[in-house]
Amino acid sequence: MNEQRTAIVTGAASGIGRATAERLLRDGWRVIVIDLLADVPARAEAITGDAADSSVIESAIRLAGDRLDGLVCSAGLPPNAAWEDAAAWDELLRVDLAGPYRAVLACMPALSAAHGSVVFVGSIVGPIEGSLRSPGYAAAKSGLEGLAHSLALVGAAGGVRVNVVEPGAIDTPLDPPRFPAHDRPDVPLGRMGTADEVAAAICFLLSDEASYVTGATLRVDGGRSVLSAAANRR
Repeated sequence: MNEQRTAIVTGAASGIGRATAERLLRDGWRVIVIDLLADVPARAEAITGDAADSSVIESAIRLAGDRLDGLVCSAGLPPNAAWEDAAAWDELLRVDLAGPYRAVLACMPALSAAHGSVVFVGSIVGPIEGSLRSPGYAAAKSGLEGLAHSLALVGAAGGVRVNVVEPGAIDTPLDPPRFPAHDRPDVPLGRMGTADEVAAAICFLLSDEASYVTGATLRVDGGRSVLSAAANRR
């Protein structure tokens, strides 16, 4: 019988983080979740706090033990319209970019002991699309892709894989859509994705089926990133 695997999932109270934690629990994982909110999936072991705070991450590692099979960094701030506000810029980068870095830094020994896997939840905003409304968000998510690619090199010696999932238009409370979820003229598949669809991609990257996948970017965007600007009827 295989030993139960353990994962830490940040931002697990809602959206993609919650869907990922719930799927891992269904698949038999032990799941430790971090969120500012206490309403997290049943059966998960919860730590309430800021996932970008190193002391909170360290509390999760103590709970996990010496071995960690998976780390999913889903906690993040949504885009905001305050691009000229330096404090808002700093906070976006602290949570959306520095937070995942601190999490991997703290978790790397336990990840190496288990030859574990890291998945960052990025966005096509930044790496693929600019953002007129929130340059800070785009900068953080662009940096997250570069961080994932680089940490894949750092982690390889310890058998740790690091990948990033980049969602497009996903029907979650994070960023209210401009179009109905079922009718998206700016997405080739014609609809928004679901948190469960992104969670499926994350769980694939955590699994042994992705054992030779590291430093990769997996876009879950309904084809939006390959839609030409001329055809995009935004």
